[in-house]
Amino acid sequence: MVAGTALAAAVAACSGYGGPAPARPLAYDVPEPPAATYQINDTTVYSIATPMGDMAVDTEMDVTVAMNFERAAEGVRVTGSVEDFSASMTNPMTGTETAGADDLSGSLDYTIDRRGNVEVASLPELPVGVEQMSPFSSIARELFPPLPDAVVEPGGMWVDTVTWATELSSGETTSNAVLTYTLVGDTLVDGRSLLHFTVVSEASMEADVTQAGMAMTQRMEGSSSGFIFFDADRGLPVYQESERELQGNLEMVGMPPLPMSASGTTRVWLRN
Repeated sequence: MVAGTALAAAVAACSGYGGPAPARPLAYDVPEPPAATYQINDTTVYSIATPMGDMAVDTEMDVTVAMNFERAAEGVRVTGSVEDFSASMTNPMTGTETAGADDLSGSLDYTIDRRGNVEVASLPELPVGVEQMSPFSSIARELFPPLPDAVVEPGGMWVDTVTWATELSSGETTSNAVLTYTLVGDTLVDGRSLLHFTVVSEASMEADVTQAGMAMTQRMEGSSSGFIFFDADRGLPVYQESERELQGNLEMVGMPPLPMSASGTTRVWLRN
């Protein structure tokens, strides 16, 4: 998180707009060098209105993933090893649950086509009991933003939809996001010319799970907004930041729906 703070400070202090963005289509290919390490941090607070009063559940996740890229028939194959991982969830009723790198099994392996469409082969997994804290399904689908299927000039926009389902031993979660990107133009960060995208999304998620023998359904929807600095020469995002606000209900048999909300921030930065 120190690295993310340092980059944000560098952006604030050293960025400035250069010439217009290059009028050429963007597409994913094997970058040079064909390896990259990303650090991702996410903090989210869930607030649930219960008959006994409001309850807040705090979650935090920090992961460092070293990725390798190679050409594949579908586009670019991405394989990753987790260099560091920590996650926690604090519930006033059950205390704090944690998960770390030693709890992980399996590998990150997926392909992206030239526009960023994803086909997952495998993901790291957490054991039953803490598997709901795994970030890897969203990392595979959201780390590399969808790119436009045409040349986009500054001020130009493109829209993409990302949908995926996550299977858990306790149930299933389905996520959907309609993302609108706008190319602001070139920006200079520490002497490097990067593309600046803004992104807003309308998102929804539904989770059907069973915990302690009780079936529960969680439905939420809302929006997020943020920005991305993208290295067009290397073909990789360098820094991303987004904030989200969701509203919905938690439903359990024999009880009225419990209103709930979530607010969170995600930061991603390329370490090398």
